[in-house]
Amino acid sequence: MIFFSDAVIAIMLTLLAVELPVPEVHDPMDLLEGLAAHGSQYIAFLISFFVIAATWTAHHMLFVHVSRTDPPLITLNLLALFGYVLIPWASKTLGEVPNGAGVVVYAAAMTYVGGSMLLVLRHVVRSGLLDPTAPLGVIMGIRAWSAMTTIMFALSVPAGFVFGRWTLIAWPVGYLGLRLAGEYYIRKNRAAGASLEASPTIVAE
Repeated sequence: MIFFSDAVIAIMLTLLAVELPVPEVHDPMDLLEGLAAHGSQYIAFLISFFVIAATWTAHHMLFVHVSRTDPPLITLNLLALFGYVLIPWASKTLGEVPNGAGVVVYAAAMTYVGGSMLLVLRHVVRSGLLDPTAPLGVIMGIRAWSAMTTIMFALSVPAGFVFGRWTLIAWPVGYLGLRLAGEYYIRKNRAAGASLEASPTIVAE
């Protein structure tokens, strides 16, 4: 399941680059101007690349601690991968639609990705599919990060209608805060030596 998921996500990263427009210039001196003409598409690519990288990291960190699987987990993981498949299309919409509609579409797709990850995590914990020695800090960090990601993009949907493309400013700031908070939380619990086996009910709640 890990290999299949990694392959799908890797393909999505590749498709992001394939969709990038080529600057139409006849003189090297006009290259910057040609790049600037497609600036919104390049910004959308960068956003999507780092978003996929961050969500894949959480997905990978979770599944290295999954000791077994079951049919519901396979279904939930496929539903999560469906969200990844949507990202290149959502990224193209974000880069080419010159108003808040692109933001709304992209934020909705990312809300789905974050929410599906929460469902996957909830199932593996409640069904006892995680290794009992899985670090509690890592599991709790993934849950908190996925929840905050879902909330951030869910709030971006109505914000896109009101503020349009200005909503994009909140995303890198939000991700930086989530990343720093997640690293702090993981290091704190790792230092304490907490594991899922020692505190199973905390994660399952």
